Amino acid sequence: MLNESEKKLIESQLEELQKFILHTKDIREWKRGQAVKLRLQGFSYREIEKRLEVSTSFIAQTQRKYLSLGSAGLKLKYQASKSYLTTEQLSSTIQWLSRVENRNISELERYLMTNYDVVFKSRESYYRILKAGQLSWQKANVENSRKQPDIIKKKRSNCRAFIPTQTRNRSRRAGGVCLR
Repeated sequence: MLNESEKKLIESQLEELQKFILHTKDIREWKRGQAVKLRLQGFSYREIEKRLEVSTSFIAQTQRKYLSLGSAGLKLKYQASKSYLTTEQLSSTIQWLSRVENRNISELERYLMTNYDVVFKSRESYYRILKAGQLSWQKANVENSRKQPDIIKKKRSNCRAFIPTQTRNRSRRAGGVCLR
């Protein structure tokens, strides 16, 4: 049985945890807070595992961190990496992108390399900048050839020139792409 001082300590810890849980925006921090809170309320490891879909070691580690560091021990230590471009550089890059209708990744790479001496490791960073500039990194046909029968005839005749006659006949029977 708990004495009066231990009960007050647990109540204060539960209040602190409740505040932490209410104010956190990260689901991982929320789970940590919930795990410790449920443990202080007397729930077994197995019950907590089922409710929160976490492991026993997660619960034990989280509880140890909380007991040694308080609610600060439940916070994530990871902070996002520093951006290669400042906000001013990013906004000037987006302005540069908007001057011309079609830009591609290699042009953006050259621009960032020559103006800001920045080279990203991942293409995803370039995609994000293009998206921020409301551009697509995918090349698209300017004209829809389906609506232009002349272009279709020209493509078919070019295709016929490269495919021997016997192959065309087999292709026609097999539902070939070129001669449909």
